[in-house]
Amino acid sequence: MSVSSLYHHVDGREGIIRAMRQVLVSEYVGGEVSHADWRETIRSEVEQTWSMYANHPRVLQLMMTVVIDEPDVLRFYSALVDALERAGLPDSEILTTVEVIDAFSFGAAIDALSPDVVLDSAHAQGKLASLLPNHPSGKTRNREVFERGLELILAGISARAV
Repeated sequence: MSVSSLYHHVDGREGIIRAMRQVLVSEYVGGEVSHADWRETIRSEVEQTWSMYANHPRVLQLMMTVVIDEPDVLRFYSALVDALERAGLPDSEILTTVEVIDAFSFGAAIDALSPDVVLDSAHAQGKLASLLPNHPSGKTRNREVFERGLELILAGISARAV
């Protein structure tokens, strides 16, 4: 398909990005959330989107440039808002917390582009040098970074809840 014929089916660059986002969301992000526990809702939703972003980190950069108006994507954000409300987070903090979760997911996904070994142990000193030989690398490290970060976010939400 030529570029000019593609533009007959979508509304310019933003239309292409929205179409890519819709395809990816339909592939990675599930339907309605039914977790009673707010932590499990957030964990499940963020896990799905992180997987999508980590598997397609270069598309993420494009998706971040277009306003979100797709119902399936907005459902994801509504699920996060509802979970944060159930957690007892004040209304004044809910949307910013959703954005923090989003920023974390984006960053953890972009981390998937990192080299297998991020820190050069040959030039490290002190405690850092002693920790590096046993530190995981590659996809294992990326997964652990994601899981640890999400646990820290959940603990922070718990601490802020009223």
